[in-house]
Amino acid sequence: MEVGLQFIFQNTHPGMSDAEMMRKETDIALYAETVGMDFLLLPEHHFDPNYSMMPDNLQWLSYLAGKTTRIKLGTGAIILPWHQNPTRLAEKIAMLQILLGDRFLLGFGRGLAREEYRAFGVEMSSSRERFDQAAEIILDILDTGIAEYETPYFKQSRTTITPKPEHGYRDRGFLSVAMTPESGIAAANLGGTMMSFVQLPWEQHHAAVEAWRQRFAQVHPGKTPGAPVFSDFTFCHEDAEVAEKVAREYLSKYYLSVIRHYDFDGSHWGETKGYQAYQAGASAIKEIGLEAACEGFVQSQAWGTPAQIIEKWTRRAEKTGELRPAMAVSYAGLPFDMVRSSLQLIGEKVAPALRKLAA
Repeated sequence: MEVGLQFIFQNTHPGMSDAEMMRKETDIALYAETVGMDFLLLPEHHFDPNYSMMPDNLQWLSYLAGKTTRIKLGTGAIILPWHQNPTRLAEKIAMLQILLGDRFLLGFGRGLAREEYRAFGVEMSSSRERFDQAAEIILDILDTGIAEYETPYFKQSRTTITPKPEHGYRDRGFLSVAMTPESGIAAANLGGTMMSFVQLPWEQHHAAVEAWRQRFAQVHPGKTPGAPVFSDFTFCHEDAEVAEKVAREYLSKYYLSVIRHYDFDGSHWGETKGYQAYQAGASAIKEIGLEAACEGFVQSQAWGTPAQIIEKWTRRAEKTGELRPAMAVSYAGLPFDMVRSSLQLIGEKVAPALRKLAA
C-alpha cells in the first residue's frame, strides 16, 4: 500500500500573502519526501484562494521534480474541460514523463465548480463530453506520439509531437477522478484507476469502488486495475484529545469552504447536465443543516493518534481491498508548524504500518 499526500493550496491563513502561502506549502511538499511519503498529488483550481489556488499543477510539479529525487509526483488532477487544446497538454505530459520516468503519476478530472467554468467561458453542461473526448485524445497521442483528431469540441490536423513520449498510459495505468457513479463508469471505460475524496460513510465509497471494478472488468477483460486512491483530511497527534479538538475545528472550516466554493447546497445541480447526481447531496445538506453535515464530514475522515488513523484505514482496506491513501494535511488555515508535526508523525508511524498492512 503506497501512502501519499493530496494538496489543496488553500490560503485562509490570517494576514498571509498568496506568495508566502505558496512557498510554505511547497516546503511541506518537499518535507514529504524527507519523512518518507511515497507520492504527492497536485490539484488544479482557479480564481479562489480561499478554496484553492493551483492554476497550473504541471508547472508546480516541474519545480518539485527538480527539488526531489525519490517521491512520485502526480496530477490530482488536470481538469480536462478547462483546457482548449489537448495537444498542448499531451506535449507537457510527454516532457514530464521523460524527465521523471516512473515517478510521474498522470491524473485527469472533470471539475464541478460553476464559477471556474463560468470564468473560463466553458458551458458546464458540456463537461462530460469534453472530458471523455479530451481524455481519449491525450491517451491516443501519448500512445503514438501523433496528434490527429476532429470531435465536436476539439480539432487537430495531423502532426507529430516532440519530444516523443516514451510510452503511453493505457497499459501502465493512470488516475481518473470519480466522485459520482457516472464518473466511476467513465474512469473504468477509459481504463483509469479510480481517484476520489472521502466524504461519506465508507460503505458508500466501497459500493462505488465495487461498481468501478465491475465495469473495468467488463470493458478491459484480463487487465487488473490499480489500487484506488482515496484522499481524506487528516490531523495526527499523539494526544487523542488534542487531535480531535484540532480536527473538528479545521475540518469543519474546510468543509464549509467546500460548500461555498462548489455551492454544494444549491439547487442548480439537478438542472445541470452531467451533475444531477450531486442534487441528492445538496438536498440532504439543506434537510439536515450545515452543522449536521459538517459533523458527518468530520466523522468520515481519518484523524487522531497514529493508532486511530491506522485502525480506520485498516477497516477500510479489510472491506475494500488494497487502497492508496492520499492524505490532505494542510487545509483551512491550519498553522504550518502543526501541519509539519502532523506530517512528521504520519511519516514515522502511520505510513510504515499501512505499508505492512498491504503485505
